[in-house]
Amino acid sequence: MREHLLFTYKFNLGHLESLVKDLTDEQMVQQPHGVVNHPAWTLCHLASASNHTGVALGLESTFPAEWEEAGKTGGEPSGDASKYPSKDALLAELKKQHERVTEAVAAADPAEFAKEHPDEGTRKYFPTLGDFVDYLLSAHEANHIGQIAAWRRAMGLKSDAG
Repeated sequence: MREHLLFTYKFNLGHLESLVKDLTDEQMVQQPHGVVNHPAWTLCHLASASNHTGVALGLESTFPAEWEEAGKTGGEPSGDASKYPSKDALLAELKKQHERVTEAVAAADPAEFAKEHPDEGTRKYFPTLGDFVDYLLSAHEANHIGQIAAWRRAMGLKSDAG
């Protein structure tokens, strides 16, 4: 079953790339009509979330510490482009994190996914490591893909650049 999840995770990455391919770094932080979660915050947030997934799977964190504030869960996205890495840097980090997590999921013993999530606060929502991984690789990314598509419409762009 993990191969289906990894297919979705790879598909999500391609969709994210297509949604931002025509955007400039300046557009990446615009917040039209009160749409707060812009693409720069979203890509940073998703790269951070993938890193956290990798850590939960036993990998060392490789996410740039200086980017943590820019994409943190519950953070307030800023319209100031200087607070975010470039689009190219964000996409490169997201790809790197996807590759690490994909390898970790593919190599993991299936019994690992049945284990209780190690963090008590997270365990309230995701009782097992598998619940956490499945959500972050699929529904979490899909939610943010939809936000970028809606953001594009608010910007007066087609909902998909592809």
